Amino acid sequence: SSLAWSTAYDKILLGSPNGSVFSLFPSNKNADLNTLFNIKCGPMVGADFVSPTNSQIISCRKNGVVQVWSAETAEQLSSLQLGSAISTLSCCQSSRSAFVGFASGLLVVLDLNKPESPRIIFEDRIHQGPINHIVFDQSGKLLFTGSTDGHLIILDTRASNKFKCLGHIDVKGEVTGIGSLHQLKVDKDWCYLAVAATNDKVSTVIHAKIPVDLHLQPQPAFDDDTFHLDPNYIKRTDFKVNFSATSIAMIDPHSLVTIDASKKNVVFLSITEGALIETDRANGHLLKGGSVVISPHGKWIGSFSSDGQIIFRSTDSAQDSVSIPSHSHFMGGASFVKFANDGQQVLSGGRDGVIALWKWNYDALAPDEKAKVLGAVDASRGRYASLLGLRKEQDAVLQNIPAISALKCSAEKTWLEKVEMGVQELKDKSFEPQINELKKSIGDLRATVLGMIETNEKVDVIEQLKRHEFTLDIDERQRILNEGHDEIDNIKETVEIENLAMLFLKELIKTECWDGMAVVGRCLALFNGDLEVSNFPIKKQSDEERVEIERVLSIYAHEKLETDQVVYSSKQKDEQEGEHEEEQVISSSLYGSHAKNFYENSIQYSQFSLHSNQRKRDQIILIKNTINHLKHTFNKEFDDVYSSKKQEIQRVAERSERIKKILTDLKSDDTVTVPQFKGIEVPESFLVVEDNEIAFEKYLTPEEEAARAEKERLEGERRKQEEADNARERALDSMMHGKLEIRPEDELQKDLEKPEFMLQKNEDQYSEEELKVAKDFEKREKHLLEEREKYRKALEAELKKLQTANSEGMSGFDEKLNKLFKLRIEYQKTVNQEELKIVRIARSIHQQEYLEECDSNLSKPLEEFKQLKLKTQEEVAEIKRSIDKLRDEHELIMQEDKGIEKQFKKDFADLDAFTLEVLAKLYKRRPKLVKQKTQHNEAPSRSPNPFHVKIEDPDKLFLEAMAELDSDIHKPEILEDDIWERFVEARTIKVESELKVKHHSQKIQDLNSYLQRKVEEDETMKNRIEKTFQYLNELRDRKLKFLMNLEIQLLLKQGQVEVDPGVFSVHFDNALLIHRSVIEDLNSQIVTLGEGKVSAMIDCKDYYKNIHLLEWEHEKMQMDAEDLNAKTRDVQTLRVTKELQQFLFEENNAQRMQKRKSTDCDS
Repeated sequence: SSLAWSTAYDKILLGSPNGSVFSLFPSNKNADLNTLFNIKCGPMVGADFVSPTNSQIISCRKNGVVQVWSAETAEQLSSLQLGSAISTLSCCQSSRSAFVGFASGLLVVLDLNKPESPRIIFEDRIHQGPINHIVFDQSGKLLFTGSTDGHLIILDTRASNKFKCLGHIDVKGEVTGIGSLHQLKVDKDWCYLAVAATNDKVSTVIHAKIPVDLHLQPQPAFDDDTFHLDPNYIKRTDFKVNFSATSIAMIDPHSLVTIDASKKNVVFLSITEGALIETDRANGHLLKGGSVVISPHGKWIGSFSSDGQIIFRSTDSAQDSVSIPSHSHFMGGASFVKFANDGQQVLSGGRDGVIALWKWNYDALAPDEKAKVLGAVDASRGRYASLLGLRKEQDAVLQNIPAISALKCSAEKTWLEKVEMGVQELKDKSFEPQINELKKSIGDLRATVLGMIETNEKVDVIEQLKRHEFTLDIDERQRILNEGHDEIDNIKETVEIENLAMLFLKELIKTECWDGMAVVGRCLALFNGDLEVSNFPIKKQSDEERVEIERVLSIYAHEKLETDQVVYSSKQKDEQEGEHEEEQVISSSLYGSHAKNFYENSIQYSQFSLHSNQRKRDQIILIKNTINHLKHTFNKEFDDVYSSKKQEIQRVAERSERIKKILTDLKSDDTVTVPQFKGIEVPESFLVVEDNEIAFEKYLTPEEEAARAEKERLEGERRKQEEADNARERALDSMMHGKLEIRPEDELQKDLEKPEFMLQKNEDQYSEEELKVAKDFEKREKHLLEEREKYRKALEAELKKLQTANSEGMSGFDEKLNKLFKLRIEYQKTVNQEELKIVRIARSIHQQEYLEECDSNLSKPLEEFKQLKLKTQEEVAEIKRSIDKLRDEHELIMQEDKGIEKQFKKDFADLDAFTLEVLAKLYKRRPKLVKQKTQHNEAPSRSPNPFHVKIEDPDKLFLEAMAELDSDIHKPEILEDDIWERFVEARTIKVESELKVKHHSQKIQDLNSYLQRKVEEDETMKNRIEKTFQYLNELRDRKLKFLMNLEIQLLLKQGQVEVDPGVFSVHFDNALLIHRSVIEDLNSQIVTLGEGKVSAMIDCKDYYKNIHLLEWEHEKMQMDAEDLNAKTRDVQTLRVTKELQQFLFEENNAQRMQKRKSTDCDS
């Protein structure tokens, strides 16, 4: 599934889907795969803590792998492959063993005393379906298993009792949950059991009380010999619930908790007075389904579901919960949750193949809550410690049990089936005499009936009875026949409905792809090759489409006429002025396609004039019309080639008939293949079903059977009449050998008959007359052979000519089809170009509509903002006017207040200075009010608001306090009563004036606050208007740029595109479109400069060449000088001998040398 090279590229790492990683050295040809590690992969279906220390964890995967892990280091200690699909796993509290349930119903027990090497010590098939639930009771003695077969099996968990099956309980439907509870201190001899089951979408909750020592119970505990527990003995009660219960757990003997799968709630149930009552309901998981588990101390409830969340809640407070994201909901979420024996750790696993170990953290708890939790933990540990003796005993027994090497076959009978078979055998043995007597009576009766049937077959047909009249059980036979007829009727109805659905689908396809086509798609294939060329399928145009095309064409013609008139008038004006302009012709590159090359009358607007959406929509209609004309033009070419193939097939068929005749005359075994149209070339054939295409025999009704039999009878009579004596055929056979026309080639096929004497005599016994006859026969025979040879050669020549004609005809058609294929590519390219234009224009329309919609969406709130701002400005101006008016009034009131104070001094000017000073202090004295607290009005209020609060008026309180100051209690002793009354009256006037000033100040302050808020609102509205206006301007600039900056489709040759194409597609965002003349000028300058550079380089080369030549001549002269110097030294140092002197002075050295040679020869 994965591969990676090392950094040095000398080693490869390979990963497999099952979790193995291998290494390989590719340089070594003989190297094998080296396994680095092997972690078994697959979805987790079960895991549990290994007793008693919880230091190891055992897990199982769906693919049959069991793994043991260290809970402290997360290291895998061992792995065991069981070789079959596993459904669940759970560990026993009373021994170091694990119970594994398989999808085949097999239960396997593993010995975990040595975690490094787990062993299989027990196996038995106890269920017909998969074991989905394995639950232990807290006493460690009983095991409950649930499946889909409608049985709950109870087993003994102790190895000393060989894990014996103790009994079973019948459950209607599938077991969806099992919960058990054992109260050691309250009722240690009984275990409470709760089972949730679902049958036909109806959920049932079963409550029962199972004895812990079930293997010691008397026979009345069971109501039959198959160990089915008596409902009365176990106090079984069945309750139906109105929701789908997918799991169940027990909090106490009469309190249960389950999951409502449809509403995704955790439901709490209570059994009270024989009835099941829902006591509480809490929110559960986000997805449907899920399961619940309860901690060993019974204080916590855990739930998990396919949403990947694990939710914990207290049994005392169901609404308070803690959610933990544990597993990916994309891969199926969590599949199991297990509490440790002390409740301190939680184990979870999911279908994502992950096991998670969670530990509780009590640091955030309050001291009392922490003490409560730790007390529950200590209680569960104490309960678990009570099993220490039983655990030691069972572990010793486990180690002595031999291991099992291979598991049993899944087809083996279950424990319950074996028990039922044993019970049935016992019953059969007890009734064996009666059974034998019944078998003998049935055998005698069978022999009598067979004898009657045999006798019936020997009598005449009229006297024979039909077979069903020998049936002894008429009612059973009729029932079987009725069931057969009902089944036939159901099958007929199902087939008729399926056929109607197929016919409806066929009509839809035919209407859309056949009847709605003006040109049906078909292909043409080569006679010799695999090339296929198809035409363009064209749909029929509707009346609306034709009207729309005519409308657009009329608009285009009107606009064209107006444009031509303007151009004509401008040309006349230019001709009068002596100016001439060349007529502009739109090239294919600007047109955006090659449509003009194939359809000269293609009418389209210029790509530079597509500014409005309406013009763009009209352009799309014109492009579609052009595409339609292009397809029709090619289809005409296609039809011509199709007709030529049809004619060629006819000619080849005619020649083939003659070839077959020639091959027959030549007695050749060669076969002749006549070309035919393929199925794709004749699409009409797909709508016709031939009889040979139906693999099943046609069903005929009795009427159709009778008609066919009558037809066969008439045909047989006609053949008999034809085979009777026919004088005309006899005369033709006797006189003309059965042929009306005699052909020369038929005469050549006839052999000459030898004279009778040539067959009876030898050649030397012939008479003269016979010799003449014999020579004449040989001459005629020789002539016949020569004619046959001439005829054979003529046939061979004609055969070769016909075969050549067939071959040349088919080759000629193949050449036509190859040309048509190239033309098809050109047309397809052009059609694609036009369709690309449609896509671009449609996208442009969408973008323009989007911009217009954005403009509209921004314009509407802008107007609203403007209206709000005008309203706010008016309110601000009105508030400012009110404030100015209040300020003017306030100044007047202040002046009046100051005048009152001055008037006080004038009114009491007749008093002495001391008294006046005392009155002045009292005049300025004001009561100190305590800040009022809000009090609820206890008296009934007139306000309908039940939370109405009565608040006292502060001015009223102030005046009441002033009235208290005005009392005689506060009058100084030095003052007389009339002076005090005058003083009180003056101070009252002053207080009222001060209150009036205070009220005006408060009004001004409130209006200023209100004005500030309105100013802020006005500023906010102004900012929003500016921001919206800015967005609107940017949008309109973008819209204007979009309208002016049109997207044009251009056709460029491959050499004209200088942009890097990239990996997948070309991006022209940063590209520039440059005129060809600019590039040509630039290229010409580059060529000129390049030629100048080359000439300069040639001059440099020649210059350096001359320099190297001079250097070489100089070096040569130096070497010649050295050579001459060496020769001079050799001459100077040469010793001149007599012989050398003679040689130097001798004129004829050759003659001297000749004389010397002759002298040497004589000697």
